[in-house]
Amino acid sequence: MNLHLQVVGRRPDGYHELRTVFQTIDLEDRIELALGGRGVEIECRGAGLPFAEENLAVRAARLFASRWAPRLGIRLRLDKRIPVGGGLGGGSSNAATVLLALRERCGFPATREELWEAARSLGADVPYFLLGGAALGIGRGDELVPLPEPPLSRLWLAVPPLAIDTGRVFRSLPGLTEAPLAPSIRRLLGPQRRGPSPLGDFLGHNDLQATVFRLYPEVATVYDSLVAAGACWVSLSGSGACLVARFRGARAGELARKAMPPGVELRPVFTLSRRAWLERWPEGRG
Repeated sequence: MNLHLQVVGRRPDGYHELRTVFQTIDLEDRIELALGGRGVEIECRGAGLPFAEENLAVRAARLFASRWAPRLGIRLRLDKRIPVGGGLGGGSSNAATVLLALRERCGFPATREELWEAARSLGADVPYFLLGGAALGIGRGDELVPLPEPPLSRLWLAVPPLAIDTGRVFRSLPGLTEAPLAPSIRRLLGPQRRGPSPLGDFLGHNDLQATVFRLYPEVATVYDSLVAAGACWVSLSGSGACLVARFRGARAGELARKAMPPGVELRPVFTLSRRAWLERWPEGRG
């Protein structure tokens, strides 16, 4: 999820220049991968998934095979649990997971640097999921600076029953922000920082939020409901539609569930450290 997202300009390549704080959470899809057969096949469970040709997991498998295992057949089974179009990087995390899994299963034919380059070619958010934890993303979001991580923390994820068109949101931005990074985030980058940082130091703002609320007023309604229910911080994740909230205690979050508009799910999630993410892969344990 994004705990801070600032749009600071437009790049020559057509992308927007971003400053964003990423944080992994314990919400995940399930991917089963088997080798054999011909080409790349995928079986998906979950609503709102793109066609196979557009699925990032399929594109990642095909890219890996074309570069490092041209005769390899790959079968994927995806159980989608991360909301599609929610601003949580579900497709990007799927792509990174497929790259990491194939690298392991095929005997590590690609260097770490080659894998990162492949991830960048798939999408701006994909490289982040090769790192995990708390990180500052700059450029398109694919230039990453690891941040000192917060302790295990509970946040609340509001999931409206709709998907956001990210391209439409960026095309509709009224202007660009020239403000510097939040002071707390600048402090996180300082050389004097050691050890974990309070979660509050990571919580910023989202420059896409006003545009999303204008294009999708039902998301603004969810935001207002969270604030009215006592949330001490609420922000859109990425381009939405999901909103992230912080409450003063688990009890307050549980009570807020009853105040959500019809069809909106409010669920607790926990931050996931970089170590916890990397330990899923042999290279992370080494």
